[in-house]
Amino acid sequence: MRRADVTGNTRKYHKTENGRAKKDEREVVLLALLSHGKNNTFSNVLVKRTLDDCGDMSQVERAFIKRLLEGVIERRTQLDAVIARFTGKPAAKLHPAILQILRMGIYQIYYMDAVPDSAACNEAVRLARRHAPARLSGFVNGVLRNVARERAAGKKDTALMQDDETRMRDLEESYSMPAWIIRMWEAELGKEQTKALLASLLEIRPVCARFCRPGSAGAARGRLIHRLRAAGALVEEGRWLSDSFRLRRTSDLRKLPGFSEGLWTVQDESSMLAVTAAGLRGEETVFDVCAAPGGKTFLAAEKLLKGGGKVYAFDLTRRKTDRIREGAERLLLSNIVVQERDARLVFPEDEGKADVLLCDLPCSGLGVIGKKRDIKYRASMEGILELQKLQREILRSAVRYLKKGGILLYSTCTISSAENEDNADWIEQTLGLQTEGLGPFLPADIPGIQGNRLQLLPHIHGTDGFFMARFRKI
Repeated sequence: MRRADVTGNTRKYHKTENGRAKKDEREVVLLALLSHGKNNTFSNVLVKRTLDDCGDMSQVERAFIKRLLEGVIERRTQLDAVIARFTGKPAAKLHPAILQILRMGIYQIYYMDAVPDSAACNEAVRLARRHAPARLSGFVNGVLRNVARERAAGKKDTALMQDDETRMRDLEESYSMPAWIIRMWEAELGKEQTKALLASLLEIRPVCARFCRPGSAGAARGRLIHRLRAAGALVEEGRWLSDSFRLRRTSDLRKLPGFSEGLWTVQDESSMLAVTAAGLRGEETVFDVCAAPGGKTFLAAEKLLKGGGKVYAFDLTRRKTDRIREGAERLLLSNIVVQERDARLVFPEDEGKADVLLCDLPCSGLGVIGKKRDIKYRASMEGILELQKLQREILRSAVRYLKKGGILLYSTCTISSAENEDNADWIEQTLGLQTEGLGPFLPADIPGIQGNRLQLLPHIHGTDGFFMARFRKI
């Protein structure tokens, strides 16, 4: 049968063994494999039915289908061992479509020399986007490109497995990091960057803090620094922002000079940069939908004081919102409205009210392992995927508060493409927001900006691991 695509051209669709219509040979193989996994059809019957259903395809296309379908079934045990090695997860733990897509991609890289590695990777990503949750396309891309790189290096498979097992065990022990996190980061960042990241997360880092408006003027700031140093603290300048500074040799921060007076507050530069990226002018109405403990709310409110703007800070429980109220009182910020709200719900009276929407959402927290060192033992890939579902649920509701032309600043304190880059793609593609470059709003010398996105990494930026992306509602 034929269907018109979005350009008006007609494309052939082929009915496969499981009854679904497909438009190309790799898609045919994928659905046949999914049917095989579900129904446990004998492979010879599966191949025959599939080829019969694709009788109007060319001989070359049908030969490709037969080779790939039979090869994946035949070498399943070996392919699954490679998948486990590169993902740190057994095959049974993967999404069914992702498992089959990875098997297909690895088989092409290992055994089909006529297929360029880039084509195997790109086509696998395309299939992942069509047949699995969109968040997993980046995962597929990272895994297969790592497989291709190692394959291209010419290493022997059996030796590579043993070497990789030893290497991974050494990394786990040296950096006290679960293997699945290491493998995920290697797939997303590469081995060299991952090793540097692991080392940085074990470093003892100073406390990052921010001068608040009452204490940020030149002479007042100098007096505050003198008081802090007199109390035994080592004070260093921040790396990226003039209002940031770092404290060492501290114990009880609340007892240090200036804290109770609201002259400074604890806030990592990554969090400060996320507010800076919103580009506040002073008169805006800002919604911070998951605001506790309040760092971004406070900084946004300070930026709005002179212009008469206001911040609406929401969080789920009274315990969380009370922390925001206490902080606002200490910092003498009167332009903050605090309310308990479930961010997944929509409050119709506030639709179209916000000029700026700050969405720093619940996440796996892998970027703050250096501060909360047990996070890595509590996290899991399954948990990350559940968090991504929650993040999208919140985003789908929160975007309704944004005015036309308003800014959405999405951020997390994690290092995970499923929660970061994949969600940024989803915001653009599903919510229909327009990407807007971060460059004009952030320090000119900060590395790693990619259009509207920035992944901060401890070993590169000296901050928490933090992601941000800027969008405009059109």
